[in-house]
Amino acid sequence: MRDGGAEDDDPRVAALLAHLAVREAPFAISGRDDLAGLDLGHAALTARLDPQAPPRWWARDPGGLDLAQADLADARLEETDLSGANLRRASLAGALARSAGFAGACLEEADFAGADLSGARFIGIAGGQASFREAMIEDADFSGATMRFARLDKALLDGARFEGADLWGTDFSGADADDSVFRKARLDEANLSDCNLTGADFSGASLKKARLVGSRLRGANFSDARLDGADLSGADFSRTSLVRLDLTGCRLRHARFAGAWLEGVRLTVDQLGGAVGEEIAGEYEAAQASYLALERNLQSIGSPEGASWAYKRGRRMGRRHAGLRAREALSTRDFRGTVSYGYRWIADRFVEWLCDYGESLSRIARAFLVGILLFAAAYGATGGLFHEGANTPTYNPLDLVSYSALNMMTANPPEIGVKPLGRVTNLLVGLQGAAGIVLMGLFGFVLGNRLRR
Repeated sequence: MRDGGAEDDDPRVAALLAHLAVREAPFAISGRDDLAGLDLGHAALTARLDPQAPPRWWARDPGGLDLAQADLADARLEETDLSGANLRRASLAGALARSAGFAGACLEEADFAGADLSGARFIGIAGGQASFREAMIEDADFSGATMRFARLDKALLDGARFEGADLWGTDFSGADADDSVFRKARLDEANLSDCNLTGADFSGASLKKARLVGSRLRGANFSDARLDGADLSGADFSRTSLVRLDLTGCRLRHARFAGAWLEGVRLTVDQLGGAVGEEIAGEYEAAQASYLALERNLQSIGSPEGASWAYKRGRRMGRRHAGLRAREALSTRDFRGTVSYGYRWIADRFVEWLCDYGESLSRIARAFLVGILLFAAAYGATGGLFHEGANTPTYNPLDLVSYSALNMMTANPPEIGVKPLGRVTNLLVGLQGAAGIVLMGLFGFVLGNRLRR
């Protein structure tokens, strides 16, 4: 074996190895602005070794070039192969290392902050506590990497692959990671808050006690993922398919579900903090869609009370949206729109007061009571109720309320010794009878729904 380069070797490799043979850590690499394209990987350097006396530039563990504590800040390393290298505590901050190879390297506590690592290969690295803060890592491959407590906060990770990686406690906060792949990765206690994870693949991943607060998870894949104890507060699941997941141990306060497909997802109303994120943001139309998705899901898991809550909240969002559009139409002098949306708001508000959108028996009973008292007052105001044989109307509150109550709950005018006289009074009697029939029918409908549940 040989420990020097042959004549056809890149002279830059020979110069670098000679420099490393006499260096003392920590040290700066000379000529680091001219290292692009060098083959410094495990396979190439193994051919230079003397097995009896390995040179100082060789690291037995992990088996490659020894660059521990080296200063490679701002180095040019495009397409450079450093597979198997020992870069423990090395500084590569700001390095230009597009499509570089680091497979199998030791990067523990190494600093890649602000580096351009687009398309780089980090397969199987040991990168515990390494820093990739604000680095550009699009389409990089970290498959099988071990990166516990590494920092990738505010990094650009679009299309990066972390399949099967151990990312326990890793900080991804604020990262942009569209279409990134975390399939079967271990992300327990990782921080993915405020991340853009649109289209990310978490299938089969473990996210126990992970933080995804405020993250954008639109279209993400969570099939077979484990989310026990994860904090999903304010997360955006728009257009995301969530099927047969157990989220009962997660925090879902003000999460967003507009356009999401939820089926068989175990969760409770209490986890939502009283409202979905769209409602908190005043996006009432989207909030209505979010509550619709929740309603269907809660029905699918056998939670009728939860489904009823989601249905009512969704109807209220429709009313608020109509009110908002009515005000907008009024401000632009769109009177047709004002009338149209205004009518919808008034109609929905009345239905809410009357029966809470068909979900409340107590509100219907209240409407009965209010109707009885209002019509009793109307009979007294018109002076149209007379005792049989009397020439003067009765204003006795007991007579008025009794007649009003019985007329409200029977199909025919009551026979209690009090008769209506006059066109106005008879018209009131007919109107009250019709109102009573409607309310009785509505009461039966809501009661039937409740009994079926």
